[in-house]
Amino acid sequence: MEITYKTIGGDGREYGPISLEQLKGWGAEGRIGPNSQIWRSDSETWSSASALPELGLPANPPPLAQTGVVSPELLALQNASRSGAQWFFWIAGLSVINTISAFSGGSFGFVIGLGVTQAIDSLAGDGESSGKLIALILNLIAVGFFIFIGVFARRRHAWAFLAGMVLYALDGLIFLLVKDWLGVGFHAFALW
Repeated sequence: MEITYKTIGGDGREYGPISLEQLKGWGAEGRIGPNSQIWRSDSETWSSASALPELGLPANPPPLAQTGVVSPELLALQNASRSGAQWFFWIAGLSVINTISAFSGGSFGFVIGLGVTQAIDSLAGDGESSGKLIALILNLIAVGFFIFIGVFARRRHAWAFLAGMVLYALDGLIFLLVKDWLGVGFHAFALW
């Protein structure tokens, strides 16, 4: 009976059974690395790929810059980080659209935008042009800060994610105060 293999991918799903040749091919493609979990059909437990001598993987892999291969786990983490950083840009962009709508007399707005910009817009209301100019400057500062946070979050700075999430959670309190449950829900969704 030929030995077959299974592996856990970077997405947490199980792949296989496959032959040794296919598994080695996945190793050459970078789909599995020394720390990938592998199950052999003649074994009762999962083990790391580096513990299986037939794969020929080093126990301690060289740094990624030397190999040019990115593990599936690292790739999944990088994608999640990039996706999380994009939220800050969406929040900023939709807040700008909300401000344009409010200043042009429109009645629509995106709930995922910033509550603080919506509050500033409502305070400016139909007031004089100097009040609208101040409101516009304050809105641009708030939006600019979220763009700033997004830039550093995209570069994977943990402080940017933390600061952005804390500020967005505090911003969600504005919706909570006015009992806009849809706004609260979207803020919670974006934070999740």
